[in-house]
Amino acid sequence: MKRIRKHIHLLVLSLLVSLSSCEDFALGEKFLQKAPGGDITADTIFSTAEYAKQVLWYSYYTMPYGFPTGWNTTTAMWVGVLENLTDLGQSCIGYGGPEELYYSGVYNAASEDKTGAAKGATKYKFQGRYSWQGIRNAWILIKNVDRVPDMSESEKLRLKAEAKIIIALQYSEMLRHFGALPIVDHAIDVEETNLPARATLQETVDFIVKLLDEAIACKELPWALTGDDLSNWSGRLTRASAMGLKLRTLLFVASPLFNSDSPYYQGEASTQLMTWFGGYDQKRWEAAAAAGKEFFDAMASEGFYRLVDKNTSGTYRQAFQDAYYTRGTTESLVSVRRHYKTSNLSFLLQSMRWGGWCPTKESFDMFPMADGTDFDWDNPEHRKNPFINRDPRLSETILLDGDDFQGTKAEVFQKKGDDPNNYPAGKHWNSSAASLDTKSLATGIAGRKFALDRKNEYSGRIFQWPYLRLAEVYLSYAEALNECGRTSEAYQYVNAVRARVGLPGLVLKGEQDEKTEFREAVLRERACEFAWEEVRFFDLIRWKREADFTKHLHGINVYRNKNTLEYDFSFPQLAERAWQKPGGFSPKWYLSAFPSNEVNKGYGLVQNPGWE
Repeated sequence: MKRIRKHIHLLVLSLLVSLSSCEDFALGEKFLQKAPGGDITADTIFSTAEYAKQVLWYSYYTMPYGFPTGWNTTTAMWVGVLENLTDLGQSCIGYGGPEELYYSGVYNAASEDKTGAAKGATKYKFQGRYSWQGIRNAWILIKNVDRVPDMSESEKLRLKAEAKIIIALQYSEMLRHFGALPIVDHAIDVEETNLPARATLQETVDFIVKLLDEAIACKELPWALTGDDLSNWSGRLTRASAMGLKLRTLLFVASPLFNSDSPYYQGEASTQLMTWFGGYDQKRWEAAAAAGKEFFDAMASEGFYRLVDKNTSGTYRQAFQDAYYTRGTTESLVSVRRHYKTSNLSFLLQSMRWGGWCPTKESFDMFPMADGTDFDWDNPEHRKNPFINRDPRLSETILLDGDDFQGTKAEVFQKKGDDPNNYPAGKHWNSSAASLDTKSLATGIAGRKFALDRKNEYSGRIFQWPYLRLAEVYLSYAEALNECGRTSEAYQYVNAVRARVGLPGLVLKGEQDEKTEFREAVLRERACEFAWEEVRFFDLIRWKREADFTKHLHGINVYRNKNTLEYDFSFPQLAERAWQKPGGFSPKWYLSAFPSNEVNKGYGLVQNPGWE
């Protein structure tokens, strides 16, 4: 966003949250890099539209961002990514958050108290991720914006609606990591002593949905950004953003993690209905389906949004790349930006090169053939060259041998022992700042999604985190319809996502009942569509997929005969994670622990079960 990018460096606004009441802003000369005279108060900030908007722009800055962006732990898992806790990826860097805390099994409530380096790189930092600062700033804007003299009533209503979406988004994100939360419904002053206790799960969901419904009802909030609005303000939230977030939230809480006849783990928080609803209710799936219908009805009426396709991108593969990578498309519902720029390789590329996120064989195998049939290593035609005639999303997600790469063809095979008939290590197997090194190929194959050609794609620019895309709305609605017994209606929404990459319509094998088999197909489709976009992890925990967490994962070593050019492969088992060892898994891992120091403050933040 033009002005958000311009002023995003104003991290001093965080003082507004942690040090001052909303009646006493002491920001001094650093405010707007100007010196309007002495300490700045609320009266000063809300005396002009330009100043007032900075309060909300800081809230935008605090929105969840999945990329590693530097030597800090405020984003992602330091040099790791959330997907490394799933079957899609493996951290091989040696010192990232996934390995230090999770693979080792040492993560506990005290881990959430730590900051800095890998030992503090939990998957969501309750205290150190700026979530609560963003929420507070949004409430400050809502409380004070009406007194800004040089701002139209229409713009005030729009800004308040955006602030409500940000609050709901932060809560929705934390809900997926922690369950129920304390409900902060105003800007808490430092003088306040009665901090809110942890609410029930139902109260938390109701709070989120109420905020989103209020934003959706705001006529001054645009359905989509178009024209000059899109050019100047790409990334601002819309009514479509709110509707998409509502569906994501309701789908998550309708799933078995919370919506079940028994809690996923016994404990005080479960007894107080903070980590489940107290029983199963089919109406929760129906509410998710209703939210999906609400979205698609609005899309049919309002227009603009559609899946990016080859008609605008040229090829199926480019259409998929544009969908997840390019800003300001007709598919982007929530696009998060940060201030981070680089004149060379970004930290994201460095973390990938160092082995911070390496794809697994299990991920590679999920992508079907181009004709929609399953890929099968036991099929001689598939094994002959598993890198061709596949779902185009595979070549965008994983760097394939023989694919176009930096103006040549990628070589991601290695020498097989002392066999003289096998090629030595390929060009792109070697270390260089612009390509790959052995760490990025620690699982035998390397990631490509977001990294593209690992050259100049990120030079001197701010890049987006695709927090919510239209494709997720399609697949979430399909899942909700299926769980409501309306599977025949759900196919069209899955097929629309598949058609974007040239795959035929979904055909089930008939090996299970239709509802179960369709559910599995949708979860697989989501894994292929959203790899590295922090979707798979939440899919696994909301469906309590213990088997997917405990199964052993593998790499793919690729060998190529220099005479016949034939491939050979081996599939080494990757390093075990704590929960993959016998007796090592516990369902308590589904949700994070609250920081022990925060729980011990005694204001009613009940710890999640299993972490007491």
